[in-house]
Amino acid sequence: MSLAGIFACRLDSEAYGFFPQYLSMVEWWLARGQEHTQSFGKFSAFRNRFYAEWKVTWKGFNSQHAQTSCLVAYRLLKLSKVPSKMDLKCSFVAVSPRIVKIEDGSLVFPTRNKRKARVELVAKDLHQSTLLEQIQNNYWEMGQVLLTHSWCNIPLVRYIDLTQEKDPQVQALLK
Repeated sequence: MSLAGIFACRLDSEAYGFFPQYLSMVEWWLARGQEHTQSFGKFSAFRNRFYAEWKVTWKGFNSQHAQTSCLVAYRLLKLSKVPSKMDLKCSFVAVSPRIVKIEDGSLVFPTRNKRKARVELVAKDLHQSTLLEQIQNNYWEMGQVLLTHSWCNIPLVRYIDLTQEKDPQVQALLK
């Protein structure tokens, strides 16, 4: 079973300040792709080619941000017919499921040098409140989170057979 919860959110100063850094990371990867116009093949080859340089350039940042920012840039490069004229105009952060967690109704993830961003998730109804509680209690596995300044999309997965499921937590969501 999979679903996604889209929540309104409030960013703390660390999360807010991370947005321009993340955008710069994506642009950094785009520049590497544009400098090396030959086909870079698979994502892992592209990432591995420049990862050591990324670690030096973005010293102190959590390495999962290299993974997600590279993936965003890689997809943009693959989708663009004219990579040299590409302009990134959106403001978002993709957060790896390996580093994100829910604590007290807030999304928490490391940014750099042992600093953590906290994003308060605002549940608009009982369904979202129930979902937040279930996520916090590890009932769901989170996927890659997409975060903007005003909302957050959290993909969720739980491996179950709904035809046989009698779990009250699942039934609460199916109401």
